[in-house]
Amino acid sequence: MELGFINLKKNLASYYVDDNEKLDSLLDLITKAEVIAIDTEFTREKTYYSILSLIQIAVKEGKKKHSFIVDCLADIDLKKLFKIINNPKVIKILHSSLQDLQIFYKHSKTIPQGISDTQIMANFCGFDFNIGYSALVEKFFDKTIDKSQQRSDWQKRPLTQKQIDYALSDVKYLEEIHDQMMDILESKGRKTWYLEEVKNFLKASVAKPEENLFKNFVFQKKTPKEISQIKRLILWRESWAQKLDIPRQHFLRDHILERIVVKKDLNLRLEKKAIEEIKEIMDMEELLTENNFVEKHFLMTDKQKRSFKKAKKLISGIASEQELKEQFLISTPTLKNLVCGYKNIDEIIYGWRYELFGSELKKII
Repeated sequence: MELGFINLKKNLASYYVDDNEKLDSLLDLITKAEVIAIDTEFTREKTYYSILSLIQIAVKEGKKKHSFIVDCLADIDLKKLFKIINNPKVIKILHSSLQDLQIFYKHSKTIPQGISDTQIMANFCGFDFNIGYSALVEKFFDKTIDKSQQRSDWQKRPLTQKQIDYALSDVKYLEEIHDQMMDILESKGRKTWYLEEVKNFLKASVAKPEENLFKNFVFQKKTPKEISQIKRLILWRESWAQKLDIPRQHFLRDHILERIVVKKDLNLRLEKKAIEEIKEIMDMEELLTENNFVEKHFLMTDKQKRSFKKAKKLISGIASEQELKEQFLISTPTLKNLVCGYKNIDEIIYGWRYELFGSELKKII
């Protein structure tokens, strides 16, 4: 086999994995290599849960690199592949892997291990915050990736040659980018920081942070009771969307949730059981409390404003000194939470971040 990526059009039978025999051969190669580049293609337009269509894999055999497309819609048993994805001894290189990891977790019920994410690496190397894969390819190899197929129909078969080429381009340069950035991390003495960040990222990737569900809503000028009702409805909608496996906005749009609370409008095209549950939520007197989603408006006192300004200056200085992005060190909303006393600094700032600025931030707060 030639060095580099195989032309799938000429070698489709060998490199397009759509049966268990081909998959077993691929798994043997992966196990021997111990390092693979991996990406997925999926759709989620009409469902709550992502429909996994393809898993793309690039793997080296000595100095030769081979590429494969695993057709997840074919009659194929993916359990052995997921077992490797969950095996810490086989390194899986991905870029911006959050959704990929969530899909793997849903299918295998196990948190993936042995994960290395080039987007996280890039944050430590001083690139733009959460830089995209195609931008890294351009920086390292001066090549442009054609993204015209990015939102194509990945459930339609057969795949077109353009779809195949695009899918494989997403793993073509991953291992080389990973190796070059690992050299940068080691030269900067940040490899342990990176490994710590990935470990925390893996745990967070399969967690259910309810607060993220609220970020598209505006709670200003609403009463505590209205805020509580809206947030309960948001959580309730999420449960129904999961149960029906439809996008949350298809079940009930954001503005309708607010209209229910503010205008007490229950003129909804929902089944009787759902409407009864909404009425129960509206009748609840007890507010969601504590950690539990009471909206913070950050109406800071003059003293807190001064502290926030000092804290921002501290973070800006550290970021400049370390050639890191401020947002990667700490986001503005999180910093406001700390200054206003809504969050405990020891629960938010730890590990390498505390090493950089934790004690100084504590003094300011």
